Amino acid sequence: MDKPFGVAIIGGSGYGAGEVMRLLVTHPAIEVAEVISRSHAGKPVHTVHTHLQSTTSLTFSPSLTVNWCSRYRKVAFILAMPSGLAPDTIKDIIDKRLPANAVIIDLSGDLRLRDETAHKAFYPEVPYAEEIRAECIYGLTELSRSEVPAARFISNPGCLATAAIVALAPLSSQVFEGAVVIDAKTGTSGAGREPQASMHHPSRTADCAAYKVLQHRHEPEILQALGPAFSSANTMMFIPHLLPVSRGILVSAYGTLRAPIEPRIMREMYERFYAGAPFIRFRESSPRLVDVVGTNFCDLHVTTRGKQVAILATIDNLGKGMAGQCIQNLNLVFGLSEDRGLLTPALGPV
Repeated sequence: MDKPFGVAIIGGSGYGAGEVMRLLVTHPAIEVAEVISRSHAGKPVHTVHTHLQSTTSLTFSPSLTVNWCSRYRKVAFILAMPSGLAPDTIKDIIDKRLPANAVIIDLSGDLRLRDETAHKAFYPEVPYAEEIRAECIYGLTELSRSEVPAARFISNPGCLATAAIVALAPLSSQVFEGAVVIDAKTGTSGAGREPQASMHHPSRTADCAAYKVLQHRHEPEILQALGPAFSSANTMMFIPHLLPVSRGILVSAYGTLRAPIEPRIMREMYERFYAGAPFIRFRESSPRLVDVVGTNFCDLHVTTRGKQVAILATIDNLGKGMAGQCIQNLNLVFGLSEDRGLLTPALGPV
């Protein structure tokens, strides 16, 4: 039986696009109809994403068409391009007279920040595009599940931001004393496919170093999502580090509460907050990267000691931090169960 829903991927040569295609190969209801890459136009997709050989017969197209849209009940356009290109690309798609019920999901950070001052400070290369931004839903599915199905534009959250927000969102009603610290460690695939000296294997192997300390683009995104309890009453410190691994994020978030909470009460608070969330899993001890790499799961461990609270979260930066979350949102847009095609276990030891 033909799949009822179709997507086009624009900017199809990057890691995020490759992961979207890998996950959709076996999706029972969503099909990749077109993949756009000017630099690879005419080449089979598997010549760039070599892990997809024998699983897809798609060829890169030089530009977007919409003539395929009529084959599907509903369609989506996934923007998997470098920062700065989303606003103009969305306008181009609209000019092509896309179907009225189509949705556009942007995987970059171009449309994530609502505040214009913050946007200009952290994304100076990106037009603010007020009209598009006003319609854009921030698509962290666990927090925006009710808004996603009717969305026209969805901004996919950043990978580090996803792990940090999921870790701290249940504490938005709590009062902290002093700073809330987010120590985030991430794999190098989050930097994209284009070669960089700092991501060169000899520079990264057997090493771990912080980068963009107190200056990372994901910090205002985290504050925006968590709301006033964090952005006005507390000083948040977000410090990312690069791990010598390709995929995976470990976030350690911690702070001091105004009043003590027992570990059991805190765990129950988190379980209630994420009740019905199929991709949130609780661990009895520190979660591990190998248990989430290749999946859309976020593993959490939360504990307290008096007033102190510590939350550990792991995700795959290309999975729940990007492509998996994109498909989780697509499922809701298409009226499917949000876990459709995504309940894949990790490989285990890698």
